[in-house]
Amino acid sequence: MAMILVVGASGQLGTAVVRRLAAAHSAEAVRAFVRPTSQAQHLRLPHVELKYGDLRNSASLTDACKGVDVVIATANTVAPRGRYSFDGVEGFGYRNLISAAQQAGVKQIIFMSAPATRHDDAVPTLHYKRLIEKLIIDSRIPYTILRGSLFMDDWFALMGSSIPLRGAESATLERPFWFSRAFMKGTGHLIEHQGIALVAGSGRTRHAFVALDDVAEFIVKAVRKADAVNKIIEIGGPEILSWNDVVALFAKVLRKRVRAVHAPAAVFRLQQLMLSPFSPAAANLMGLNWAFATADSAYDMSSVGPRFGVRLTTAEQFLRTKLTLAES
Repeated sequence: MAMILVVGASGQLGTAVVRRLAAAHSAEAVRAFVRPTSQAQHLRLPHVELKYGDLRNSASLTDACKGVDVVIATANTVAPRGRYSFDGVEGFGYRNLISAAQQAGVKQIIFMSAPATRHDDAVPTLHYKRLIEKLIIDSRIPYTILRGSLFMDDWFALMGSSIPLRGAESATLERPFWFSRAFMKGTGHLIEHQGIALVAGSGRTRHAFVALDDVAEFIVKAVRKADAVNKIIEIGGPEILSWNDVVALFAKVLRKRVRAVHAPAAVFRLQQLMLSPFSPAAANLMGLNWAFATADSAYDMSSVGPRFGVRLTTAEQFLRTKLTLAES
């Protein structure tokens, strides 16, 4: 039986991918690779095998890759904690994964990457995405690299709303990292309660904001898709919106006045530099805000969505669906 290994399975995106694969009831067996300390009870599903290990442990990856045809890699470390670091997970860890995949004769690796910007070298997450992309391409394993635009589930929430997080499993922003938890505790209801949306920079940069569920669908549809092999593919939502457009959408959906409070992009860059010696994770989050306040990810999805057979969710549809969950 063909086997698909999902690395990063306990995360928000990994969970959505595993659930889709398990629900397909196809001839594919699904193996979910999770850390021993991860909360993975929700992945105990029919047709899913849990395999415990760590990207930093090459032996655990060798074991996980046995008999695997396709590797889906969604693991990342946007906010590393404790013994984890950017280089330990996304540097050394992905080298281990690629080596194990080579030894196992994996026929395709699907990697979830991030938009390329002019700031890649200055922001750890973006720097390591480019590094991993190169490692995968150089490995000669057939690959599909998906560069996803900004996830509505995360970035709309960071504007000051709890609505985008409603119904989310293993939500990234609800993980036990002090900075993101403190930020969401202090700002997570500003839009609903005070009509204030937090916007980094001028709010005029434009992105193909995409629903995380749609990203999961792209990943699943990429499995053994012949015209997606050995390609870097930019994926996003069906429309190009500025941050200011998103503020207007919140106002429309909530039927109330919502005003944008802008913070200069340079402030986030300064915070990144100041936090870097004390909390690389917090500094990385500030760096990402700076990067996407000053660089676009305005992907044209008019042909990519239909080619993959993915029906894309608009930002308004996303917010209205989440609002219904919030009110239920």
